[in-house]
Amino acid sequence: MPDKDLPPLPHERSPSLLSMQLVDPSPVEETPQPIPSDPEQQHQSKSNPYFPPFHPSRTSSSSAPSIPQTLLTLQKYSTYPLLAFLGLHITNTSLIPLFTRSLHTSDTYLLLTRPYYQSAVLEKALILAPIAVHTLSGVALRIYRRRQTAKRHGASTHTERQRIPWPGVSAQSKLGYALWPLVAGHVVVNRVVPLQVEGGSSGVGLRYVAHGFAKHPVVANVGYAVLVAVGVWHVIGGAAKWARVSPEYVVEGGDYGVRKRRKRRWVINGTIVGVYLVWIAGGLGVVGRGGAGVGWEAKNWDYLYASVPLVGRWLS
Repeated sequence: MPDKDLPPLPHERSPSLLSMQLVDPSPVEETPQPIPSDPEQQHQSKSNPYFPPFHPSRTSSSSAPSIPQTLLTLQKYSTYPLLAFLGLHITNTSLIPLFTRSLHTSDTYLLLTRPYYQSAVLEKALILAPIAVHTLSGVALRIYRRRQTAKRHGASTHTERQRIPWPGVSAQSKLGYALWPLVAGHVVVNRVVPLQVEGGSSGVGLRYVAHGFAKHPVVANVGYAVLVAVGVWHVIGGAAKWARVSPEYVVEGGDYGVRKRRKRRWVINGTIVGVYLVWIAGGLGVVGRGGAGVGWEAKNWDYLYASVPLVGRWLS
């Protein structure tokens, strides 16, 4: 039955703007949401009931990945072979010397495992190609984002595009760029020069590194400490971002969110400091104090250091 409280509809004429009436706005009933089982999500729902919890890992689905998604995927997964190599490297150059306290014994383990990741195939697959992909994908992503910004601003000419600022460089990216010359110098001294002079690195081990520390203590100690610090900070900080456990992925508000961000920051920074101290303890505490070589080995190592491009005459 029709409701008597409602006015009858005019049947004589079709409804028009003149026949419409203004009504007062009424609140829309809130759709009940299920209570989350996670305490953090419960806190988020209570503090902001009109907005669902934000999940940074969820992205809009599409049939094909976009250019930024492709570049980010390349940048992320290119770090996996590097992490495997770094695990071997810290074991050979820090952990084993730290436990054995002998460079001769440590060199035995180093020479047993090094041929695997210095082979013609694995060296490129584990080290060279991942570093190139990781770096170039990051640079390409910055260029792409700047071009997208120029399109949004309608910059069509070269002069207009020059006025568009580049995207900001994060602290993590700055560490990566700073790591490039440090790693390059390390590779030239310990891999490129022996390969060019002797045809391989069979005569280069931890005692060769110790010989360099003894001959040039200031340059070697400072350079090594900076290399390890920047490398550990970049790798662990980047791994925390890829795993979405860094402080910026905390979405809760209020005191709970502040405490959670602080806790994550302490855990990440504590991990960085812990790994750095362990690496330095084995690298500088044991290898760095191994002393200079003697006899024909010392003369051969001096010749290798003197063959380093640009700075070899100061290292001889």
